[in-house]
Amino acid sequence: MKQNKKKLKLKKKVKRTLVLSFTFFIILMINFNKLLLKTLTKYGNESINSVFFEVDDEIAEYKSTKSRSDTYDEIFKVREEKNTNPIVYLYNTHQGEKYFKNDVFEPSIITATNYLKEKLNNLNIYTIMEKRSVSDVLSQNGWSYGSSYRVSRSFLESTKNEFPSIKYYFDIHRDAGKKENTTLCVNDKCYAKLLFLVGLENPNYAVTEEYAENLSARVNNKLKGLSKGIIQKQGQYVNGVYNEDFSNRLILIEVGGENNTIEEVYNTVDILSEVISDFIREDEM
Repeated sequence: MKQNKKKLKLKKKVKRTLVLSFTFFIILMINFNKLLLKTLTKYGNESINSVFFEVDDEIAEYKSTKSRSDTYDEIFKVREEKNTNPIVYLYNTHQGEKYFKNDVFEPSIITATNYLKEKLNNLNIYTIMEKRSVSDVLSQNGWSYGSSYRVSRSFLESTKNEFPSIKYYFDIHRDAGKKENTTLCVNDKCYAKLLFLVGLENPNYAVTEEYAENLSARVNNKLKGLSKGIIQKQGQYVNGVYNEDFSNRLILIEVGGENNTIEEVYNTVDILSEVISDFIREDEM
């Protein structure tokens, strides 16, 4: 009987201890949460900034381990750039244009344009690039390849509606021809030559041509001979307008040819991005 009473007292004591321990734990957690909330309120901005700095460091470390010949699509997966007020729109009416195939992958005009987008954003020229497929739209509508500019026109219009802040439009293409005609080598470093195309059937072609000549001259001031200058097109079997009537700040730029390596293209884009950045800063003053 005495043993039963002792056991009962022991159970009550254990139960009381557990209740007190649990109550103490609850009080402790409530106070901890209050302290945590107070700390976050006080240091929230600093904490958020530190997170973004860590992300930037991770991206920089990731890039440092990648060859520039690797596709930039992989890098973009690390963090998607989201600029609410872009001023530059890059697109490719002929998205299937390819460069010289290397051992890693077959680079295309999209690869080059991705790189230009990154360079401009690094220069604080907020830039977006078209991701929709021209060929898909052609196929869906039963249109021929010759209607590619019709498709890119629709992209231009919808993008302008979504981002009214955009003022500069660049349709990036790839030229064609023998490598010696599309390549410039200086001090053992080679570049893919540039060519600016002006459609003479654009009613305002004179303004576009002046714009193109300005950019071409700036390129050659950076590296003499890198730009082959301006080519004018009109008449039968060509588009003649190239959507350059859409804006006085829309220009078609051809970067290298099918025999250029992506490294040569990147070398050129390094210079082209600086030229575009300088022009825009002066144009916006």
